[in-house]
Amino acid sequence: MVKKQIDSTDLKILRILQDEGRISNLDLAKKINMSPPPTLRRVRDLEQGGFIDEYRANINASKLGFDLTVWIFVSLKNQNEESLRQFEKLVWGWEQVRECYMLNGEVDFILKCISKNMEDFNNFLTNQVTTYENISSVKTAFAIKNTKSLGKVPLD
Repeated sequence: MVKKQIDSTDLKILRILQDEGRISNLDLAKKINMSPPPTLRRVRDLEQGGFIDEYRANINASKLGFDLTVWIFVSLKNQNEESLRQFEKLVWGWEQVRECYMLNGEVDFILKCISKNMEDFNNFLTNQVTTYENISSVKTAFAIKNTKSLGKVPLD
């Protein structure tokens, strides 16, 4: 399969969609100075080419009562492939974990968690996370405030 080469127009489309995922095709076409049919073709090509993974809404967590954001730094006792896969599978079952990254260095994984409050988080940490037998250490960091939140990719 030949990989699609993206041009400056594709980058404009990606930049706009990353910031305004619900923009209509007509409004998108106006912003990139192109007629709607080729704009739609380009968006579909970007989707089919894997440049656009998905569309989603950014939900205001605190409006729904999730006032606590916590990062959990996890080190495992065993880091063989099977142990890593088991931990990744386990994390998928933890609803409070919204993002998970495998790292290199002292810490094996960093988990971004959202909780309603400290009691909710403490229950999750003590009843689920720390009960996993392959964890050697857990450290946490609590977010005081979010000072920057952008799309995932710097397209400028």
